[in-house]
Formats: sequence, C-alpha cells, structure tokens
Amino acid sequence: MVWNPGQRLFGGRYIIQRKLGEGGIGITYLATNEHGEPRVIKTLKEEIFNNPAWKPHRDKLRLDFRDEAVRLAVCRHPHIVQIENIFDEANMPCMVMEYIEGEDMGKRLQRVGMLPETEALLYIRQVGAAVTVIHRKGLLHRDIKPRNIMLRNGKLEAVLIDFGIAREFIPNVVQKHTVYRTPGFAPPEQYELEAPRGEYIDVYGLAATLYSLVTGIVPTSAEERRRNIPLQPPQYYNPNLSHKVNQAILRGMELQPKLRPQSVQDWLNLLDSEFEEDSSLPPTQIITTKAHTQTTVLSSQRQWKCINTLKGHASMVQTVAVNSDNQLLASGSSDTTIKLWDLESGKLLRSLGRWFSGHSSMVSSVAFSPDGEILASAGWDETIKLWLVSSGKAIRTLRNHSNCVNSVCFSPNGQMLASGSADCTIKLWQVSTGREIRTFAGHTDTVWSVAWSPNREVIASGSADYTVKLWYINTGQEIRTLRGHSFFVNAVAFSPDGEMIASGSADSTIKLWLVSTGQEICTLTGHSNSVWSLAFSPDGEWLASGSWDKTIKIWHVSTGKETYTLTGHLNYIRSVAYSPNGQILVSGSDDDSIKIWQCS
Repeated sequence: MVWNPGQRLFGGRYIIQRKLGEGGIGITYLATNEHGEPRVIKTLKEEIFNNPAWKPHRDKLRLDFRDEAVRLAVCRHPHIVQIENIFDEANMPCMVMEYIEGEDMGKRLQRVGMLPETEALLYIRQVGAAVTVIHRKGLLHRDIKPRNIMLRNGKLEAVLIDFGIAREFIPNVVQKHTVYRTPGFAPPEQYELEAPRGEYIDVYGLAATLYSLVTGIVPTSAEERRRNIPLQPPQYYNPNLSHKVNQAILRGMELQPKLRPQSVQDWLNLLDSEFEEDSSLPPTQIITTKAHTQTTVLSSQRQWKCINTLKGHASMVQTVAVNSDNQLLASGSSDTTIKLWDLESGKLLRSLGRWFSGHSSMVSSVAFSPDGEILASAGWDETIKLWLVSSGKAIRTLRNHSNCVNSVCFSPNGQMLASGSADCTIKLWQVSTGREIRTFAGHTDTVWSVAWSPNREVIASGSADYTVKLWYINTGQEIRTLRGHSFFVNAVAFSPDGEMIASGSADSTIKLWLVSTGQEICTLTGHSNSVWSLAFSPDGEWLASGSWDKTIKIWHVSTGKETYTLTGHLNYIRSVAYSPNGQILVSGSDDDSIKIWQCS
C-alpha cells in the first residue's frame, strides 16, 4: 500500500508524513495522530498482498498481521514498543505504534564498530527484562537481533520491536516453527520445521545479540556451526571483554538447548554475577551515595539496616503494604497469591485466595483500609478483590475494568476505593457495596498508579502517556495535567500534608510538584533505571524510592538531596512502603523476596 504525505487514515485520525521503510512483506510510515504526536503505522505491502502467488494465503496474512498487533498490545513494558491502535484501511490491516526517535542497534554498530561492555550490558539487561514479560504472556519473540532493538535519542534506553514472527509456546512441547530466521542470531531449533519451543530460543538470540554488541561481528550461524565451522569466542575479537561476559555469551549460544540457561532470567544472572561485589556484603550493608556524601549529615542520626528477608512467594513480589497498627504486612506476587505476614517476626500468617477465590493472574497492587480490617488487591485478571483481614475470606470481586488493574488505594475514611488500569481509566468504587461510582477518563495509555489526597478531595494518577493527572473526586472532572517526564509515570504519592505530589518515572527520575498550582518543584536524579515505587515517610520529611536498578534511595524532601542508598535485592524493586510509625520500610522485588528495613 503506497500512501502519500498528507493522506488521512482511519477517518482522519492519522495523517501520513512519509514512508519510513519496508521489509519482506510489511511497510511502515511516519504519521501524526489527532494531537499532532508522531506515530508509526505498519501495514502489508500491496504488491505482496495482491500477488497471485499469495492470494490463497491472503486471509492467513491478514490474520498473522493482526496477531502481531494483539501480541504487542498485551506486552506492556518500558522496553517494548507500544501499540496505540489497530484498524483496517481499504481492506488492508494496520497497526499504530509509538514512534521511537533514534536509531536501531544495527545502525549504531555500523557507526561505532562495537559498544563498551558496560553500555552493551545495560541494553541487554533492558531487553532481557522486556523478553521476560513476553515469556510470561506465553510468547516467544524468536527474532532478537540488533536491528530489532531501537535506541532512543539522547537516552541509554533500548526498546524491543518487530514481533512479526513471535509465537505462542508451551515449554518443551514440539510445535511447528515458521520458516523464518536471521542467520547468526537464530538457534539451530529454528532451522527445524518441528522442534520443542522454550525460553531458551530467545536466550540464544539475546546471547548472540550481546556477542555482536561487544565485538561488532555477526556470530557464526547455527547452521554453519552444525557443519563444524567453529564459533570464535567473543574475546577473540575483543580481548578486553571480561571473562564472565565471554562465558555467559557462550553458555547462551550452546547448540544443544538443554545446555543453555533455561530461562532469560537464569542467563541474565550469569551476567549479573560480574557486578555482584556488593552482594557478598551482609544484607545490612548501607551504601551512601557518592554524589551526595557530604549531605548525609542531614540524617547523621538515622541508620538503615535490613533486619529480615521474607521468602515464600514462588515468583516476583509486585506489591507490599503495611497496616495501620504496624503489625501486618501484605504482599502480592506474580505467582497470583497474596500473603499476610507478621511484620515484627516475619512469620507467614496466611495466604489469601484458596478454593478458587483468588486472582487468576499476577497480583499487581495491595492496600489496607485505614482501619486495617479490609485488604484490597488488584490483578492482571482485570479484577479487584476485597478481603477480610481477620479471616482471609473474600468479601467481593469488582469486575468493570476491561484490562489489567495496576493500582488500588483506599480513601482516607475507607469508604471508597480508587483503581487504575491498563484500560486507561481510573474507577471509583463504594467499598460497602462494591458499586462503581464513576470512571475518570482522560489518559491515553495505561494507568500505572493512583493515589488519594489526605483531604479526600483529589485523586492523582500516573500513566504510560508520560503524564500525571489530578482529578476532583466529587465530579470526576480533571483538574490539571502535570507534564515533564519523558517516559512512563509508574508511581505517584501524596505528601502527608497533601501539599505535594511525587511522581516516579521510567525516565529514571522523580519529580516533586505543588498540588495547588501543578508547578514542578524539583527533579530528583540518582537512579540508573526505571523508578517503580514511591513512599513518603509519615512525617513527610523523607521520600523512599524503589527502582529497577535494584536499589532503594532515601531522599530528604525539603532539600531534594539523596541521603542513603539501600542495597541487598538481586533484581528489580517493584514496591516500597513505610510503616505508619516511620521506623520500618518494606520492599518487594523481582528476586521473589521481601526485605524489611529498620531505621534507628
């Protein structure tokens, strides 16, 4: 399909600017949406679609194209290209994606030859984290290579693109493979018409991509290697490469699938071992930030230490919360369970959701009611559940969201509940009846976080559309939109006095805003990866932030200075929560653990 600049598509919602490029069967265009924002529109090449040889397969082509769009739409992650829309134009299927201003990794390598090891590892960890999300959705990417990784201009951020040959998989079950592969990056099993599928297919692609990043060389293809043409170790081309990374690449590129790490996380752990000098220290080790060493005098009397590590979840801990009397800790996990713990002893008291009453997918958020009697949980099964804390009994399930629910919070009086969802809305619920009171619509992408102001009048929401919005509770009217972040807003939190709001973003920064005017007060920098969770101390003097850089940082709110960095977790930190007395901080991580930190 050839579209000219200025041509309007989908009822005028998109305007073509220029052609970006084309592949074997697809073609992409740069367009703008109704707000003048750049977008990429991908469709099938008309000469392919109408080719007589392809006519018997036309329906299959259209179905596969739509499947690619749907697969992308359900894989939400900061390092996965995001889908905005799917539509047909003149009988041609189209998908609309975010426009990533930058260059692909293949072009970067053509320009610079090879990347420094630390930079290459940064990108591979980002893409690896994205691939783990894809695998949790039961999909394999099957075409990981430098040309399918975009680098955002001016940022150390990699984004995985092109899901054209992604396929569902059942681990180790023999399934048919699409006869498509990129030599050098495809494992030998992709050369077979039928072969078992597993995460180890994408492990090979990731390892081969890292090989190329640190050497500037496309590795010997699996087909050639099976003909006894050797794969030279990456250190052969880059003698400065560390031994650990060299060995991790070779492990990931083993010809026999069973000899590779069986999951992407297992393979990433081989890379992380290169940088775990700090993990040999006791979990109580506290590292003050180098940038603000002098500022630690602000809290010279405050010392943080890890006093307990709780292990009981079978997968990533997505969310933690502490009840109002400082006695109970709740946690929710990708293993679909909710657990209640004794905060002081760390003893597991109860698991919620037995006898099929629990969530059927990841638990993304938990929150105690102010009186501590009810626990609310949000799940990626598109539901919210309310539980009696005393018995663990499910009270009711709230079902009106049409996509994953990412965040829940109670009103200060406990009578209402707010929820934020990937359906781009915030909903308000009456706790006593489970009735939906109203829906707040205005975000153009996933709502990741919601927070309730202490005066009960305002809700704040953070979204993947890069904005924070403030809403009036009583009317549902949008008060204002706070703009300034350059990537997803993952977390929002009100200060205890309600005068300030903090927002944490995938751009690795935290911003503080005045609620009354929407004015940005300051930007807190120090994290090296996405900020995923924020919590004010009860006195409002301190702000804790949890990040994908595996650290928790404590900030002095009045000065904006970073005072401590807490380390000990071995993977992304998803959630942080203060106890009501301010003496305890709890964190949940992708390392499947919860850590309890005490301030003395």
